[in-house]
Amino acid sequence: MTRVCGPGAFKIVDLVLVNSPIHDYSRYPRYESSYSTPVGLLYVATSARNAGFDASILDAEHRQLAPAEIAAEINSMSPRVAGFNTFSINFAIVERITELIDPHIRIVIGGPHVSNMPAGHFGARLRRAQIMVRGDGESTIVDILRERHPSTIPGIYFRDALGMTVATAPAADISLDELPIPDRTMLPTEPYWRDGRRWMDISISRGCVFTCKFCAGSCRSNGTTYRRRSAESVVAEIHHLISNHQVQGIQIVDDLPFNGRAQLLDFLDLLEKERISLSWELNFPLQFLRKLSAVDIARMKALGVSRVSFGIESGSLQTRRVMGKFAKEEELFQVVRTLAECEISAKGYFVIGFPGESQLDMELTIDLARRLHAVGGSFFRPRIFMFKPMPGSALWQSLLAAGHSMDELLDYADFELERTYYNKHAWGTNRKYALVPPNVIQEMINDFYTSIGEQD
Repeated sequence: MTRVCGPGAFKIVDLVLVNSPIHDYSRYPRYESSYSTPVGLLYVATSARNAGFDASILDAEHRQLAPAEIAAEINSMSPRVAGFNTFSINFAIVERITELIDPHIRIVIGGPHVSNMPAGHFGARLRRAQIMVRGDGESTIVDILRERHPSTIPGIYFRDALGMTVATAPAADISLDELPIPDRTMLPTEPYWRDGRRWMDISISRGCVFTCKFCAGSCRSNGTTYRRRSAESVVAEIHHLISNHQVQGIQIVDDLPFNGRAQLLDFLDLLEKERISLSWELNFPLQFLRKLSAVDIARMKALGVSRVSFGIESGSLQTRRVMGKFAKEEELFQVVRTLAECEISAKGYFVIGFPGESQLDMELTIDLARRLHAVGGSFFRPRIFMFKPMPGSALWQSLLAAGHSMDELLDYADFELERTYYNKHAWGTNRKYALVPPNVIQEMINDFYTSIGEQD
């Protein structure tokens, strides 16, 4: 907590949470990119502040800081605890940062990589981290700052006196409605400007009920429970953001903000009742989108929806079925066509290079993306990514069972300077899982973007 000591009245910083960089910016070319609020860190930092501790956020990804620059800033603040959100694609970068931090600073890591990896993984990796938080971090960070013995804190891995990684019992799920509205004053970038409007990002759910085989976000993958905030709680936060920050746009950042058509329509009813007028964007799975009528989609537009993002994954029917995607091609075209007619922008995600996929399968995917782009025009933006195995996913487990090691599966490719500008942000893999090598897959992706005239 904030303490003033002696005649010099200096402040002791309890906690600095780092929004970890997705790339190593000592090597990776810095460039202007879209802003994404670290909403999860905001919740954790707000919980620490509400418990009386001095907490702040260092947004290293937005500032595109190199590992040495991040460590220097943390060391200059000298907090009791430095915390990092960690994704599988950037865990090695976080590892390098932690090795540069002063030994007296306690290091805590959390995020999807921790939640989806077994304790044994951390025996040799991220050795400077004393505590690894699995799942929700709001209560856990308060216990850590209160210096409870790690063995009594649920939902963590910790290193014992012998340096062994020990797992405690799982933590109980947090009720999302009980969490405070995040303190946006910790981020000087909030709100951010886009398309002439003031935007903020919000979170209204955690987890996902679907079991797509390539995805690590499923509740079955990481042992979490799918939870949603009540519509009333979300609307109260939106009112707060409009009143206190003059927000004109909201982006809901969750994978599954609404578990079905009925929940979405209930939320639309409440927006209409509360007379809330602003733009908003969301992810909404194709499994649900295809069940919306043209009237439903027109009502979404009337109540402010400006963009919907969803996964399509593959143009190969066989691949879609294997991955757990069952939409028919005619349904895809109907969704894209109706969204475009209602002037709602759509972003469709595709993946090529799945294990065992042939070049023909991948060409079918690229062809589908091109045809959907032709139908949706300026209202449909396709995004194609290279497959990479993600811890916790069904494909990760299958590849382990097939004899691949964790180190092999985590051998991600950060970037290549010859990549076109628009695709520099996209991680790939150095390993061959499909029937064609990664460099050929990357060339296919680059050629696709060039063919549709994408430049950013």
